[in-house]
Order: sequence, then C-alpha cells, then structure tokens
Amino acid sequence: MSRVGKLPIQIPSGVTITVDPDFVTVVGPKGTLQQFTMPGITVSQEDNHIIVTRMNDEPKIRAKHG
Repeated sequence: MSRVGKLPIQIPSGVTITVDPDFVTVVGPKGTLQQFTMPGITVSQEDNHIIVTRMNDEPKIRAKHG
C-alpha cells in the first residue's frame, strides 16, 4: 500500500465533507470543491478523518491510490 495513500486525511474545523458513491464534496470557508471518485477506490469518513482505500493490488488501481 502507498505510504501516502494509507494515511488518514484530517478534516479541519469549519469544513464539511459529503461522501457519495460517485463524488466527494468539500465545503469550507473558501468555497466548494467536488471531486469524482476513481473506480476501484473507496472513500469513507470516520469521525473527523477521511480514509481512502483501494479494492485490490492491480497496478492501475495502485497508481490511482497514492
């Protein structure tokens, strides 16, 4: 697993994140950002962290994960 990819992403105060099956939406004091999720990559929210995991170890999926 990628060293960068396995680190949880901390959500700063004042920022809200919505995780949908196809998109991740981030709303904060400086605006809104919406990003689609790659096939084979799963994004989940736990408390005030975002966890990004991959489905398998195929080279194409590993390249997207880091």
